[in-house]
Amino acid sequence: MRRRQFVTGITLSVLAGQRAGIAGPPRRIVLASLVTNTEGFAARWLTLIYTDAFRQLGFELEIRSFPAARAGAEAAAGNVDGELARSFEYQAMQPNLVRVPEATFFASTIAYARRHDVLLAPGWEGLRDTGYRVEYRLGYPAVASKLADVLPPSQLAEVRNAETGLRKLVLGRSDLYVDVEDSIAPLLERAEFRNAGIRPASVLQRGPIHAYLNKQHADLALRLGAVLKKMRDSGQIERYRQQAMHQN
Repeated sequence: MRRRQFVTGITLSVLAGQRAGIAGPPRRIVLASLVTNTEGFAARWLTLIYTDAFRQLGFELEIRSFPAARAGAEAAAGNVDGELARSFEYQAMQPNLVRVPEATFFASTIAYARRHDVLLAPGWEGLRDTGYRVEYRLGYPAVASKLADVLPPSQLAEVRNAETGLRKLVLGRSDLYVDVEDSIAPLLERAEFRNAGIRPASVLQRGPIHAYLNKQHADLALRLGAVLKKMRDSGQIERYRQQAMHQN
């Protein structure tokens, strides 16, 4: 009898310890982001969505902002737990990451121009045989791959950041700058570019944006996808969109 009581006491102690662990402080997860909350509503929207989603899973989210190439390198090296927002195709370029199955939203990749005589058909194929000098941001391997399929290397160049890409358009040192609309729209509102005559020349692609987690978090990626779906179905993601749009 005394042995049975002793075993039961151990079992209860273990269960109590497990409950205490569950009730303890949330675990931390760190994701790299290509944009900051000051660069437009999309970054604020993502912050609201994923802070809530990870909280529901018992995690405290930390977001660290990096240039695109650095974000990819940090994720590949395991210095962060994943990336906050990348295209569907990004999975093929980052074998150490797994795509969260539920997309957050859809984004457009745009070719921007300043010259009035630049005319393009929609889609990547609209660039083929055009002869235009095209620049794009370093650290977007999916964009680089799509451009390489339709243009020779002599017509392509990388820039380190979006501001540089837009400035080279203004100076006439390139004919087109390719980037994600959500990143460029806030920049075109700045005094430097507001009256520069930069315009969208063509929508090259519109596709889903996903979070990515390191492979060791594969199970968490599935659970996060399920939480995001519930949030979408309940209208919470749309409510966060409205909130982000009205934040300054």
